Amino acid sequence: MSGVHDLTSTYVHLGVGPDVGIIPVGDDFWSTLDDRPELHTGRLVTSMRNDADWTVWEMHPTGDELVIVLDGAVRFHLEHGTSVEEVTLHASQFVVVPAGVWHTADAPEPARLMFVTWGEGTTHRPR
Repeated sequence: MSGVHDLTSTYVHLGVGPDVGIIPVGDDFWSTLDDRPELHTGRLVTSMRNDADWTVWEMHPTGDELVIVLDGAVRFHLEHGTSVEEVTLHASQFVVVPAGVWHTADAPEPARLMFVTWGEGTTHRPR
């Protein structure tokens, strides 16, 4: 577990205990997350570049998600019933996406984002 890791290819799992888990990530990570009960408690920490508008809406039914903009800017769309709230974030700003809220994002400029997510049950739908 010691050593240098990259948050874009290795996620951090912060479980309910004192340990920090290091999780290698492949293309099927989110589609197989519910098959990995060891990750159903705690939060996943990830980072990604955001250079284009998202092509999907995303929702985390069982926990809130913290999204931090490390650099650049991103515009989030949060669906609350029949209305959609838009928030634009810049470096050092964050938004908390409540559990059960569908969200997507646009890239007014390239950005680097960090996510702290309760990932169990994560669902996507086309935008």
